[in-house]
Formats: sequence, structure tokens, C-alpha cells
Amino acid sequence: MKYKQILLTRPPTGSNALQGGSDADPHPQPPLGLAYLAGVLDRLPDVNVLDILDGNFSENYVYDVTMAVKKHNPDLVGFSAFTPFANPALEAAEAVKKVNSNILTVLGGPHAVLADITLQKCPSLDIISYDESEGQIEEIVLGHPLEDIPGLFIRKDGKTIPTKPRSYIKNMDDLPYPAYDKLPHFPDGYHPHPPKSTGKKWCSIMWSRGCPFFCNYCNRENSFGLQFRNQSPEYVVDHIKYLHSEYGIEELTFYDDVMSLNRKATMKLLDAMTPENLGFNLVWDAETRVDLVDQEMLFAMKKAGCRMMSYGIEHGEFIHEIKGGTATLEQAENAVKWTHNAKIETVGYFMIGLPKETPETIRKTIDFAKKLNCTYAQFAITMPFPGNKLYDEAVKSGLIQLDDTWDKFVYSGIGTGGVQAPVLTTQTLSADDLAMWAKKAYHEYYFRPSYIFQKMLKIRSLDDLKMYYNGYRMLKKDTA
Repeated sequence: MKYKQILLTRPPTGSNALQGGSDADPHPQPPLGLAYLAGVLDRLPDVNVLDILDGNFSENYVYDVTMAVKKHNPDLVGFSAFTPFANPALEAAEAVKKVNSNILTVLGGPHAVLADITLQKCPSLDIISYDESEGQIEEIVLGHPLEDIPGLFIRKDGKTIPTKPRSYIKNMDDLPYPAYDKLPHFPDGYHPHPPKSTGKKWCSIMWSRGCPFFCNYCNRENSFGLQFRNQSPEYVVDHIKYLHSEYGIEELTFYDDVMSLNRKATMKLLDAMTPENLGFNLVWDAETRVDLVDQEMLFAMKKAGCRMMSYGIEHGEFIHEIKGGTATLEQAENAVKWTHNAKIETVGYFMIGLPKETPETIRKTIDFAKKLNCTYAQFAITMPFPGNKLYDEAVKSGLIQLDDTWDKFVYSGIGTGGVQAPVLTTQTLSADDLAMWAKKAYHEYYFRPSYIFQKMLKIRSLDDLKMYYNGYRMLKKDTA
């Protein structure tokens, strides 16, 4: 059977997941995964992809999915979900089947790593697609037999079975641009996470997939694999020019795991992104590793419009161990220093509550963070997301149960009304201890007189003053 009328959707992605996981995100990011799927399906004849239903613009997500199904009568409804927000997607799948039991329901996204328990929990869900899903969705829609399509979990004889593994996309230039025209309120309805914003028209973008490093807190290998692949610089520049000409985009966030891994291609891309070559002034930020930058590259980034670089530094003692056995404290110091020398702001990500954590090791992380003096720092209580090594170890040791309380698996941090209770504790630190240390880390970092003085010197407008005031008011409230 060929599927002609397609509805793609995601549940809301608000950070208040511990209270149910169905609240709208105050800083919604474009659902690039669904937009890529829509772009692939748009190339097929006789296939109509409806506008993507983004739950962040819904007051009642399940109701809106139900109404969309009743109105458009799709043949296939595809959901994408992160684990903390999977339950609303499953509720919506049940609602879809109540309207028309013949509609095929498919789930993809990071939550696909829990395929077996998810299909057991939700009989209304027909298929789970794992890893990259552009190839799977195309073959499903074209009517290929499900058992012959690689990269799926399907139901057979009352059991959940995987089809054969699927190869990752090798030529990234074969991908179409995401179908931005299918996104509601694009681009003005989507916003970068503070402080990654200048107020210009913004969009997120990815030019690579895959990461060869084995960080024990990361589960991205279950989405894009371990083989790094990037689009050609020419493709990326054409993509950026398209976003600028069609939507007025002047600011980007690169959400690649390791934006600068392919140094030769990165340098070529940076040269093409300078104002004289691009044709306009682009402002952008990105994330990469401290062992994948150098001074020449960072100065080239600045020339190409980079205003902020985020680094997963993670820890003041265990950095080498948890970053796949490569990154070092010295590399972190050099990366931050070189980035600041290039006049690029920095964000440092740090973790509290690793399995071997003690008050002494947390103290080392806080002190190291203050020594680095990144422009901004985030201290998250360690979260063993399904699919990463920390999660697997915690399940084996009985610290986490394989149940469906998925809304607990959300980053625990400041800005959502306080530090949320951690899923995983350590041998020497309770949940209350970890929450206390996270608050302490934020308070010590941001309320240093030297840090406050540096920020005051950078105030150039009333908007700057308001931003810093609101930030400090939030921190004061959540670290009290």
C-alpha cells in the first residue's frame, strides 16, 4: 500500500517535563528532523505532506492531533519524540487510532532506543524507525513490505522484532533542504536558547552527522552513528543563502555534535561564510569539542561571523575519562583562552553527579569552571539518558528501572523553577546533595564580584541591562 496523505508531528518540548512533559517550550527549536523527512517526501510524486504539527504551538496537543486527523484523514501519521516527551506522543497515537484504526502510526527520534518497551506500552503505535529515518520513511510511504525495510522495529507474531540494520547516509549533499515551508510560524515562532541570540531572524542548522567519540553520557550514536559525515561547504553556503533570501535569516545556530571535526572542510566553509563571499553579514554560534579547535580556526570563525562557541568541558577531574579518552584539562584551558582571544564568547557545559563523584571532585569542577571563566557556564546534574553508557550501567546495577516514567529523563538545571531531582545518585551523594551542589555551583560562578564587574563593563544598551537583570533575578530565585 502506498501512503499519499502524510501528517508529521512532535509533542511539545517544554522543560517542565517532570510535571507531565506536555508544556510548550518557551524557546522552541525548529524540528529539523521532521522538516528533513518532509523534504524527502515532497520529492515523491502523488504524496501530499501536510503542514508539520508542532506541539509547541498547541494548547492541547492530543486534541490538536485528533482534530488534524479528522480534518485531513491522513494515511500515515509520523511522530518524533525525545524520551522526556514520548508519553504525549503515545497518547496522540492512541487518539489517531480511535479516529481511524487504518492509519499507520510511526515513531522516530531519540526515543527509538527504547523501541521494545514503547511498542509494548502503546498498541496503537505500529512502527518505530531508528537512527536516520529519511530512507525508512520514503520506503514506507512507497509501500515497500515493512519486513524488507532496514532500520525499523515492527510487530510480528505478537513480538517486537528489528528489521536488518540500515546504512547511514554517505553523501550528505543528497539530502534536500528541510521543508521550512511546512513549519508553523517559521521563522518568527522559533527562538534560540538564551544567551544564543542577538534578536535577528534566526534558524538552527546542521551540516554534519555522526560522532566518532565514545563519551559515556551521550546517546547520539543511536541517532546518527559513529561515522562522521559532513555536507560540502558549497552545499552549506547555498543552504544559508536560501534561508537568507527566502526567510530573511541572518543568525544561525549550528547544532552539530562536533562542528569542526573535519578541519579542512571546516576551514573551507568558514572562508565561504565571510561577508564578502556570502554577500551579507551572518551571525552564528556552534558547539564543538575542546580538542577540535586551534587558534587559526577560531580567528577564521570570528571572521566568518561566529559570536559564541559552546564546549562540553563537563568536569574538572574526569574530563579525560568521560570525553572518550581524548580531551584534557589543558586542552579545555587552551580552547577557552584561544576563543576569547578571537573575541568569541564561550559557553562551558559542566556535569555534577557522575558515578564516582564526591564533594571533593565537585569542588574541583566548580573551581576549574571559575578558572576557565567562560562567558557563560551551565552546571547540569548528570542524566543517564536511555541509550548512553551511563544508562546501561545504571540499569544493570539496578539503579534505574526499565519502566515508562520517561518524563524524568530531562536535564536538571536552573531556569525552570529550581534544580530538579536527579534520576541517578552516587554512592556518597544523595539527590538533595546533588541539588545543593548544583545550586552552589551556579551561585559561586555567577555571583563572583569579578564576573559581575565584567558583565557591567559590557552593557551597551538598555536591552543589555534588562537581559542581565532578568538573568540574575532568575539565578537568585533558583539558587536560593
